[in-house]
Amino acid sequence: MYRFLIPVDFTESTGNACRYALHLAAATPEAEILLLHCFSDYLLQPELDDSYDETGRSPLSPGSEQVTDRVLHRNQQDEQEKLSSLYNELQGAARAKGQHIHLKQAFINGLPEDVIPDEIKRFKPDLLLMGTRAEDNIARSLFGTITTKMVEEAKVPLLTVPEPYKQHGLRRVLYATDFDKTDAQALEKLLQLLEPFNPQVLCAHIGIAGSESEDSRKMEQLQARLYTAMPGHDLQFAIIPSGKEDVAEELQEFAQQEQVELIAVNNHHRSLFSSIFKPSLSKKLVLESQVPMLVFHSPEKA
Repeated sequence: MYRFLIPVDFTESTGNACRYALHLAAATPEAEILLLHCFSDYLLQPELDDSYDETGRSPLSPGSEQVTDRVLHRNQQDEQEKLSSLYNELQGAARAKGQHIHLKQAFINGLPEDVIPDEIKRFKPDLLLMGTRAEDNIARSLFGTITTKMVEEAKVPLLTVPEPYKQHGLRRVLYATDFDKTDAQALEKLLQLLEPFNPQVLCAHIGIAGSESEDSRKMEQLQARLYTAMPGHDLQFAIIPSGKEDVAEELQEFAQQEQVELIAVNNHHRSLFSSIFKPSLSKKLVLESQVPMLVFHSPEKA
């Protein structure tokens, strides 16, 4: 049984991510998809600096509490109905793809950054799947914050699907390598995940000026190691000459040039100092990539 966990907020972004998940699930022998909606009671957190409204009534007065309760109840009902509607829509689509896709739904009170890790521990998904809205800076700053937080904290592979991306092909996949010792492990997981699609995997490294000889040596070592560990797979290797300071932009341009349908990266557990002063490549790619991004989590520090 292959398990997908999809946090949903009823936007086109998460709807698109759900449809992408159904495509993946259709290619597996047995799949279970959990739609997770986190309902936050923001109205229960009045501003402490504004203890009285313009009528002179405290937000915590009995009358205000009754109004707040009614509004919260109505909001919660609305969100539950939206989840049921999405579930029913996807249930019909899942049945059209076969009886091996099992759909579930969960409505949980709490902040997404708290609820999602708890559900990962409980549900034990093979893949966390989230939609992104790279073209909308405001939406990106809100939902993107949760997504990039999961890049750092989720203990399972994270797949992000940009809202404008409507293709479902997985014939050609790019794995970005920095010659880390955990690359073989990440690639093995990648090939297991995409086994039903039998993709061609392009292992690419963005070179640094002056290190051409060292990069070539390391790429040859990686190539020899992977050919031994993963015989029979369609693997290609490339070193991308560095022409820009923005590594994420360089990688995306290369992916577009090579007609890549998925970019996979291995997210290293960086030090606190590094994460504050130098945002990770994974976070930048997740927010800006025009194709789906698959982020693995290295168990060791780079």
